[in-house]
Amino acid sequence: MARPKLRSPGQPLLVRLVLGIYEFCASLKLAVFLIFSLAGVLAWATFVESANGLQAVHFGIYGTWWFAGLQMLLAVCIFCAASIRFPWKRYQTGFVITHIGLLTLLFGCWLSREYGIDAQMLIPESGDSSVAYEDKQHFELSIHHRTSGSRGEAAPHDGSPAGVKPDGEVEVISIPFRGGPFNSSDYARRRFIPWRLARRDQGVVFDHDGVRLEVLDYYSNSKVIDAPFVRLELSMPLMPGQGAAGGEPRWVPTELSVRPARDPRGGGYRYGLGRSERVGGGQISFWLAGTKPQTAAFLDEAPRGDLGEKGAIILHAGGRRFEIRVDEKLAQGAFPLGDTGLTAKIVDQFQFPDQPPANRPGVEIEITAKDGSPQQMVLMAGLPELNKQDYVHDVYGAYWISTANQKTEDLMLRRGGSRIDVILGYDGKLYYRYWNRRKLVFARDLPADGTAVNAFKMPIGQLKMRVVDLLRRKTPGAEVLPVAFSKDATPVDSFRAAKVRLTVDEASEEFWVLGTPPDLIGSRPSPLEHRLVVGKDRVVGLSMPLDVVEIGFRIHLEEGGFERFLDPGTSQAAHYGSVVDFLDTKDNHALRRHVKISMNAPVDFTDPRRGRSYRLFQEAFRGPFKRGDGIFERIQRQADQPLNRDQAYITILTVNYDPGRGIKYIGCALIVGGIAVMFYMRAYFFKPARKTSATRKQTAKKTSAAEAQLVSG
Repeated sequence: MARPKLRSPGQPLLVRLVLGIYEFCASLKLAVFLIFSLAGVLAWATFVESANGLQAVHFGIYGTWWFAGLQMLLAVCIFCAASIRFPWKRYQTGFVITHIGLLTLLFGCWLSREYGIDAQMLIPESGDSSVAYEDKQHFELSIHHRTSGSRGEAAPHDGSPAGVKPDGEVEVISIPFRGGPFNSSDYARRRFIPWRLARRDQGVVFDHDGVRLEVLDYYSNSKVIDAPFVRLELSMPLMPGQGAAGGEPRWVPTELSVRPARDPRGGGYRYGLGRSERVGGGQISFWLAGTKPQTAAFLDEAPRGDLGEKGAIILHAGGRRFEIRVDEKLAQGAFPLGDTGLTAKIVDQFQFPDQPPANRPGVEIEITAKDGSPQQMVLMAGLPELNKQDYVHDVYGAYWISTANQKTEDLMLRRGGSRIDVILGYDGKLYYRYWNRRKLVFARDLPADGTAVNAFKMPIGQLKMRVVDLLRRKTPGAEVLPVAFSKDATPVDSFRAAKVRLTVDEASEEFWVLGTPPDLIGSRPSPLEHRLVVGKDRVVGLSMPLDVVEIGFRIHLEEGGFERFLDPGTSQAAHYGSVVDFLDTKDNHALRRHVKISMNAPVDFTDPRRGRSYRLFQEAFRGPFKRGDGIFERIQRQADQPLNRDQAYITILTVNYDPGRGIKYIGCALIVGGIAVMFYMRAYFFKPARKTSATRKQTAKKTSAAEAQLVSG
């Protein structure tokens, strides 16, 4: 089909330039190039999705400016190719219908990309929901104007700003944020072209009226751990039958951390509470020594004399060491600690409940200075990570009691006194000591570079210990760590986190803010999910919730409405589904009852007010949660009526809204119809005259002329 020529030499330069662009956009060469380019990109996207998941391909290809530009350029080419041949002839009918269908299809795709919804809805048994959560998040600033308090006053960590009038007006600002499917550090090694061309929000994302928000780092998935944190491995020699003698031992991992004390003032737990685990026939304990004297005391707390029946206490005060037998000083009143000006008093010797015998003994001590109030110390013989020290007077201690002759039929409890204590010192180094139930064998440095050192001594051999990972911290607190990328992660499974700098007036703070997960059961946001910065006369809260979609109706899941069938002999779900009711959001009357949504059997339902047609898929589930579990109890509290069963599920539905679905169907129908019309009209109505007929007529004409000439001659 010939394309008309619009340019001529006599036209002005600008007119010829515009018409030249118009002719180029209508050219077949450009159309072929764009079609093959789009096909190549779609094939490429298939491999990207296979390797990185749906979210990554939307971020790197389908949701980018250049992919939208490629579609727009193709639409312009299709429009120009059709319009340049106007007015159309009858035989061009199929051609025009096909091009209208292509434009309609591209328009439907644009509508789906810009206004479509693909979100997740989580509904607990005997509960309902009218909101779905999209796989993207935003920052939310809540600005509270202060009515009392002074500049620099610390805000509480429970999410309620200090000095804010409860009924005061709160300004809420929503800031779109596109972090991408990977952790920020991953992009340096992922040099694949799509990620370089996709838009990622970094740096300053909001700056207005004295409030400035900067994104410094981002984790698409993260975990929160208490810190300081250490990961150790303990060697276990091969037993007979496990391998060749002298073979490589089996390394057993253990992870220990220090958690912050609940008392914000610290007190005797200013540097947190340590943790311990039983491993390798003994116990390994870990805690933080927050001061230089406490670090020195740890290395010099070995008892040198007889422990006595009730054990001995080693105290360090004023740079001096004091060894005290409990049976001699218990209930004897206060006694001086040399010339330090301090006195000590053993108030009580007790047994800690719910612990093995080796861990139960403990003592309570009071340390008093002249004209000062007494400070309480609590020292545990078997749980030194829970010792309560006297940071006011810089007094540090340990309690030692022999368990070698402990009478018990339980061999593990009798050996339970064997213990390795590990501390993170004030200087950032690790130290450890070994207590073998009778005496302190050694106290020395613990290399953090993975070098194996001696640990427990057992009849089967000398056990070794090494440090695999160490996260240092001067004071106990929560640390946000990245989790390796998984293409199968969903908004429900992922814990997104952003490191930000929030400036309010003249105050500026850097911190991590965790993405707020879907609120299923009235959970209160953690301090890391809602951060506060105190400005001159206002407090600004920052959170990072998922984008929420109000679907316009409620979906109710009755108790027992979720069904799960397992593969025989396994715990794998072979089939599962939900029986739900669709309810009106205002008067709670049923719009549709007992609708079953199962795997590969979606259900369509239309919002009665806005007319949106949603398609609901059964995607996944959580549970079962047993009675007594924290989540079960929360589901119980949020339920519209008490649960009668001893277990409960949370169903996860996918809510899909595609405004371009019908338009895309129409476009496809027009394309098929246009091709059919082109084939039909060219085959039956506009056949070109056959060359044989024309040749026969010309031959007859020439023959007649020749005969006439012969007759006349």
